[in-house]
Amino acid sequence: MQTCPHCHTRIRISELPHQGFFKSFRICPDCGGSFIVDRKTRQRQAVFIVVALISLILTVKLTHGGSEWLLPALISYVILGVLIYWGNRQVVFVPYENGRDASGDDRR
Repeated sequence: MQTCPHCHTRIRISELPHQGFFKSFRICPDCGGSFIVDRKTRQRQAVFIVVALISLILTVKLTHGGSEWLLPALISYVILGVLIYWGNRQVVFVPYENGRDASGDDRR
């Protein structure tokens, strides 16, 4: 389970309210410190989006092209599910202050 980078309290990210559509940081309910996911987590999320798009394309081909696309579509969704499960275990939170995270990545 992830912890707050400020006070090291265990955090369930699914229970935290989002700060708004254009704000990507979250706020710790215990200490009030803001945090964001690290750069490697964002890179993994980009890979997951690519795999999800491939799965969507295979599903469209299955719908319009016939049943020969069933196995590749199923395999792509299994791979996507495993990647999401693994990726959720690898999330690391870093402090977020003044538009920058601890890795120095500018979020503008």
